[in-house]
Amino acid sequence: MSAGTIDELKSRIKDVPVSEILSRYVHVVKKGTQTQAVCPFHDDHDPSLTINDQRGMWFCFVDNMGGDAIRFVMLYRKLEFLDALKDICDKLGWNFNDYHQEKKASPKVEMGKKLLTNGMKLFKKIAETGQYQPFQDFLKNRGLSEEIAKNYQLGYAPNGTVFFDYISSIKNEKERNFAISIAQELGMIKPSTFGNKSHYDTFRDRIIFPIWDHFGQVIGFTSRATQDDQKPKYLNSIDSFLFSKKDLLYGLHLAKNSIRERDQVILVEGNMDQVAMFKNGFENTVAIMGVALGDRSLTRLLPITKNIVLCLDNDKAGQKAGERINAQFMEKGITPLFIDLGEHKDPDDFLNAEGRNALAKRLEDAKPFIDIQLERMLPGEIPELAERKLELLNQIFEVLSPLKDSLSATERAVSWAKKLGLHSDSSTIIRNYSEYLKGHKPQQLQASPPVAPTMDIDGPPPGWNEENPFADEIYEERVEIERRITAVETRLLQNLVQHPELLLLDETAELLDFVGNDEVKGYILRLRELMYEIDESEYPSIVNSLMSDEQYSAEVIAIAGGALYKYRETSLNEKVAQKMIEDIKKKLQIEQLLEEKKLLKQKHLSAQNKEEQMEALTQLMEIDKKLAQVRRGPNTKV
Repeated sequence: MSAGTIDELKSRIKDVPVSEILSRYVHVVKKGTQTQAVCPFHDDHDPSLTINDQRGMWFCFVDNMGGDAIRFVMLYRKLEFLDALKDICDKLGWNFNDYHQEKKASPKVEMGKKLLTNGMKLFKKIAETGQYQPFQDFLKNRGLSEEIAKNYQLGYAPNGTVFFDYISSIKNEKERNFAISIAQELGMIKPSTFGNKSHYDTFRDRIIFPIWDHFGQVIGFTSRATQDDQKPKYLNSIDSFLFSKKDLLYGLHLAKNSIRERDQVILVEGNMDQVAMFKNGFENTVAIMGVALGDRSLTRLLPITKNIVLCLDNDKAGQKAGERINAQFMEKGITPLFIDLGEHKDPDDFLNAEGRNALAKRLEDAKPFIDIQLERMLPGEIPELAERKLELLNQIFEVLSPLKDSLSATERAVSWAKKLGLHSDSSTIIRNYSEYLKGHKPQQLQASPPVAPTMDIDGPPPGWNEENPFADEIYEERVEIERRITAVETRLLQNLVQHPELLLLDETAELLDFVGNDEVKGYILRLRELMYEIDESEYPSIVNSLMSDEQYSAEVIAIAGGALYKYRETSLNEKVAQKMIEDIKKKLQIEQLLEEKKLLKQKHLSAQNKEEQMEALTQLMEIDKKLAQVRRGPNTKV
């Protein structure tokens, strides 16, 4: 990719009024000298998104965020940077490829794509002749309209060698031989040991479903038999340099827009299930190819949505596939939902029997897959033997383990231990779960009510809150799997962008020691460097240029963009600036100490003996003292 050409595209986009670009996505109205729009990022009825074409920015007063046109499209359409540029080009009628030239593919890849594209056209053309009754019967029996057949580019491969005949028609002998070798490598043809032709077609007497990558390029085929004695019923392209079954999501190029709009994706098992869901209005559906989901498939889905719904076949293979896929998503901190199909074997069967409204109700009532999985594990009668109960609990720990030690996992561990009739307290169960995650053998849990423990110590440390030793004076956020930008870090970033003179204060550099989010810290350091290199008059345009820097997330740019929208060339007086920095420093210190306190609480719960428990309690007391010092004022030492 040429950085210069992309820079030219970014520059050209900035030359277009922001209101013009945003109007291609949301309804924009002019009120006097202002341009406004209903904000798509919250439930907005009275336009709260303001657009300033002179400054090339937009800002929402409710969400307190803003940015340039590119960032708007990234946020609104949930796109990566280059995909957002391409989307804007499509809206404005520009050719994205004039600015972004992919590396020239190898002759092998180019030939492979050419053969598959032409193969799709050939099979589709044969189907559209109307001469092959099996294809017409298939559409009729499946209730597929001509529009669906066209959208999915369905085709028909008759008995014979139509694909090999196409290759044989290539006039240039060298190119023809090369095409034959590539077609064989792709599994489209096979060597023949009889007859007067050197090769025969792999797909014969079959309904053809082209398979596309997420860009819409044909990379393979799946096919369905048209005769009762044909084996196998479904035949796919073989894995090759273009086609990898586990890394594909059938129908993603058709479903992407709907997935973004609904912020949800439904995963089904087969291509016919995807077609059936799509034609019944569930256009945010994609199909895994078989019963596996590759890492690349997750990588393509997660930037679009984090809301995953599993609607897999209602058999043992489907259940196993669901368990594997569910674990993959849980490792990413996502808990997929599950659609119960009842007695029906797959989504297609359900829709044919009960209709779209019934499936919509099942979707509305969908529960987390992990809860369904755990319910399946629970026997009809709870065993009486403690050892058997502990075996079942270890199996539950294994199912929960992809969630690591998140609240979602520990809450379920405690709940299911109680359902098994184990009487250990919550802290013991959580400690055993933590030991399981570490790979250690859990301590013995109690299968009968415990005797109240006594502590062989004189009492808690002085000043300890006996009523609630873990009480805090301000609200604490739950520990998330990913390190999110906190409210105080957001306020810091907003103040520094809106009042750049703060960046030059020595106290600001000290603040960074208390900033936990690395991206926020990096952005502030970049702004600080820029302030030493530019004139004050250049500041707005320089910060605006950072809006199109790929290294920063949409969240950071939205926060900074919102602050830049409020920027005015007026400086704070020295006392106000110092007070602002001191106030933020205090809040950042409190955030950091509270984070340490959370870790110490976990250490206390997992303590193996009284000494470790007392050590954790002592450290917690020290944290409480530091918190009290910080809250009292800036002159006390921490």
